[in-house]
Amino acid sequence: MIELLKQYRRDLHRIPEVGYQEFKTHAYILEILCDYPCEITEFSPTGICAFFQAKNPNQPGAVAFRSDMDALPIEEITDSSYRSTHPGTMHACGHDGHMAMLLGLAGELAKLEGDIPINVLLIFQPAEESPGGAKAIAASGIFEKYDVRRIFAFHMAPSETPGVIMSRPMEMMARSSELTVTIHGRSAHIASAHKGIDALRIGCLYLDALYKIERDLLPPEEFRVLRFGKMTGGTARNAIAEKAVLEGSLRAFREETFRLLSDEILRTATEYENSYGCKIEVHFTEGYPPAMNDLHLYKQAKEVLSPDRFPFSSEFITLRKPSMASDDFSYYLQKVPGLYLFLGTGNKKPLHSNAFDFDEEVLEVGVKAYLQLLQLPLLTEPQSNCR
Repeated sequence: MIELLKQYRRDLHRIPEVGYQEFKTHAYILEILCDYPCEITEFSPTGICAFFQAKNPNQPGAVAFRSDMDALPIEEITDSSYRSTHPGTMHACGHDGHMAMLLGLAGELAKLEGDIPINVLLIFQPAEESPGGAKAIAASGIFEKYDVRRIFAFHMAPSETPGVIMSRPMEMMARSSELTVTIHGRSAHIASAHKGIDALRIGCLYLDALYKIERDLLPPEEFRVLRFGKMTGGTARNAIAEKAVLEGSLRAFREETFRLLSDEILRTATEYENSYGCKIEVHFTEGYPPAMNDLHLYKQAKEVLSPDRFPFSSEFITLRKPSMASDDFSYYLQKVPGLYLFLGTGNKKPLHSNAFDFDEEVLEVGVKAYLQLLQLPLLTEPQSNCR
């Protein structure tokens, strides 16, 4: 199996494409799936779902597995034999590995010739990085068509140990919103600074105020992020800045936390407008919802994927904290219970790095883990994700 998985991964790594432009990737996946006994649904422009029907299912409904397809606008610097052939584009987040694992799972399901315990839907989803291809697939009605009852997904994650599996109950990936604050002041020569309204200084004070609010308003155990990574302002060193722009991100898991912080951002903007005579515009993007792992599925997965039951992985780690990154897998979790897991890459090269790579042996761990998760019994009663 591993040699075929490596071939899939390397073939896909050579042809990285950004969101909704995954045409070569789409053709590659489709060519493989067309040889298997599955019902294929295509989503414009590049999404693919493959449904495998169980001849004698031992439980109702279907289980879904998802892989993202898109790459990043990053120039690869590795010298590997399978490096990107598309200048300025690279699979720097492991999506090539995710697709390889799902293609490997498709091959295993085909070998079983319908002798699988439950119907299976494989989702090859475009545009995870942006703008969120999961939303359209989740809203398409395909979950209802095939009676999907739960969903799983692996994502590569940097780790010293290859093939280690990591997850946690409840909070897994944060709700995200990109935040842009534009401060309009009035320019003046610095020799007459009192005649201006210094947008750059106001921006510095505003940023510091927001950081203090975020720190003091919520307890440290409340998972959230409010940070800015970019600030621009002014046109010359000897002129008071007429305009300053702050770009950052607001992330949280609970709607109450998100609303509390966003309200404070707006309230503080109004306060600074009144105090300094400036105009402040605040813009939030819609972002992705939080990815909340199903508590019961987590407990089941931990049991069947622990090394005593699943020797292919060296360890199953319960993460102490969730990731404050985001993933549009959360749209599927709004439809059905699911579980998002990390698969250790075997090195510490960070995601979205132009040198990202991983130990390809972990691909087989992922496929075998998917097969193990396929065996989990459905719940007879609904479970709550409440704390």
